[in-house]
Amino acid sequence: STLLDGLLTLARADAGEVPAAEPVELVTEVRAAVERVGAEEPDVRVSALVPSAWALAAPSEVELVLDNLLRNACRHASSGIVVSVLATRAWVRVVVDDDGPGIDPEHRGHVFDRFFRASDDRARSSGGTGLGLALVAEAVRRRGGRVVVGESPDGGARFEVSWRRHDRRP
Repeated sequence: STLLDGLLTLARADAGEVPAAEPVELVTEVRAAVERVGAEEPDVRVSALVPSAWALAAPSEVELVLDNLLRNACRHASSGIVVSVLATRAWVRVVVDDDGPGIDPEHRGHVFDRFFRASDDRARSSGGTGLGLALVAEAVRRRGGRVVVGESPDGGARFEVSWRRHDRRP
């Protein structure tokens, strides 16, 4: 079911179907995504360096991006995850850092490819379908944003998603 949903989402994106964009407040969305993770997962901390950060995107896209990044971090973290929300004049960023084994540099260029999995293990318990990060990349890029992977200061993986900033005025 999850695999089919992911494939349908990617097929719609390939066909040019893009949901309507609206202002989305990322600090609130990050806190909601962390709540959805659940209590049995590693410790997840939110570090919002701004009181609010608005992006122009579909709320469903933001939810998909955050949920996939957090599920991925929870799968690989040893004990903790830090989700940071930052903003500049032009961009708003969500950074997800975990303290797991990280992603080898030779795999970083492929983690956003469809069906790519760094591990040869295909067991359901150890990983997903290889579509989650491809969905993240597609959702962010079609809004003019960018997503990159690198090394966390905690030694694990760092995923950084940037959307163009939207000035929300009352």
